[in-house]
Amino acid sequence: MSSLDLRAALGTLGLGLAASALPFPARAAEAMAEEPALEPELEIVDPHFHLRDFSDPEAPGERYLAQDFEGDIARSGHRITGSVFIECGIMYDAEGEDAVRSLGETRYVGELAQAHRKSGLASGIVAKVDLTRTEGLEALLARHEEAGRGHLRGVRNSIATASFPPLSGIHNDPKLLQDPTLRAGVTLLGRKGLVFESWLFHPQMDELADLAKACPDTTIVLEHLGCPLGLGPYAGKLDTTFAEWRPALARLAQCPNVVAKIGGLGPFMGQMAGPETSSVSLARDWKPWIETAIELFGPQRCMFESNWPANRPASTYGQIWNAFKLVTRGLSQSERAALFSSTARSIYRI
Repeated sequence: MSSLDLRAALGTLGLGLAASALPFPARAAEAMAEEPALEPELEIVDPHFHLRDFSDPEAPGERYLAQDFEGDIARSGHRITGSVFIECGIMYDAEGEDAVRSLGETRYVGELAQAHRKSGLASGIVAKVDLTRTEGLEALLARHEEAGRGHLRGVRNSIATASFPPLSGIHNDPKLLQDPTLRAGVTLLGRKGLVFESWLFHPQMDELADLAKACPDTTIVLEHLGCPLGLGPYAGKLDTTFAEWRPALARLAQCPNVVAKIGGLGPFMGQMAGPETSSVSLARDWKPWIETAIELFGPQRCMFESNWPANRPASTYGQIWNAFKLVTRGLSQSERAALFSSTARSIYRI
């Protein structure tokens, strides 16, 4: 299988990366037939999706619009009653100082949320706001609240970084969460009833635990279960990754203000869709990670996510939710309700 440009493969994350290569295609599951939805009546709030609408028609990367997401939901047959947009650095204002240009993305999604209120599209928005601002941060958050038409629910500043290929093009400040000014900003989020999220890789999870302890009154969301890696030096060594990941996740779970998003599993673990991919195979592969998270955090502090369309290299949209349903069939009705909808509704005030 040919490798693809990293920007194309992971563009849905809005990373703005330089050209590199990853051993999986960006749209692997697109040609796959969607599976019938299991338990189609089960309510789902999807707390993690992205959109990509480039103002430059020649911009590299794939566009993914609201109608594309709604089409994927409809084809899946699952009952998605709400969703949370997570910033991806795409729909920024073309002009203005760097710190305020992300208002364009919040405004773009806020207008969509108003127009699609009945469908629950972007019921909540997690925006990009530079929390290291020493002046004017509260006013900037108020501007994002206005731009989001009342749908702002949190802020994401990420630290995901790796020094090895194929991820060496990912450049975030790995020490950002230790910055005293950022911690003051995270504390401000808590006072305003907003959550803090950060995308990171599993070797960086203790940084988030340190932040959670320093900002105990702010709800902090761990995305993608800490993004356990199966690429680079971790390729073919998921047992090693699991042995590193589990104790780090346990340390995070000891912080009562941390909530875990279960999803985003697949591409960064080295998994990609193929003829044999099904919800059964995904459930088998993801079960140890999912069950460990639920064991450590409890259903009330866990929520399933699609991470769509960034997870398209690994599966169809419907297969993700079918896999989650298969893994949790032994849980009680109230536990499953928390995992599929009520935790997300509570955290994001949907």
